[in-house]
Amino acid sequence: MLWIEETLAGEILPLFYDHVRATDLKYGIERHQIETKQHALTVRTILTLLGARADPQPSEALLGLKAEHDRLMGEHPNDLMHADVIAMAEHLEIAAYTALRSLANALGEEDVAIRLQEILEQEQYALELAEKATAKILAELVENA
Repeated sequence: MLWIEETLAGEILPLFYDHVRATDLKYGIERHQIETKQHALTVRTILTLLGARADPQPSEALLGLKAEHDRLMGEHPNDLMHADVIAMAEHLEIAAYTALRSLANALGEEDVAIRLQEILEQEQYALELAEKATAKILAELVENA
């Protein structure tokens, strides 16, 4: 998760922010980039508390989403595509943080589980913002058709 959060905050979210025009989508990306930087710090802190190495490992899932984004940029470089890719990334993060929180609870690491739950709730809200932006973009497309 550490690599995912650092890559999202430092590379992917800034790239998306530069590519989108929809105000709601820009707001969601900007807000979540700030949260994502904090998520990376929190994950590093958790790893330190657990005595684990904070050695970020690349995520094939996120690399796949990035490759999908890059492919779609050549075909459909628009806000709807970006909102969809953002939602896919949020689903990935939600699944990972749900599993990590469950593991922390199973291990009796209540403080860690609480921190992971806080991140999970922020990821869920980021997904909600992406879904709302998608709905608004689709409504505008239908209205203008």
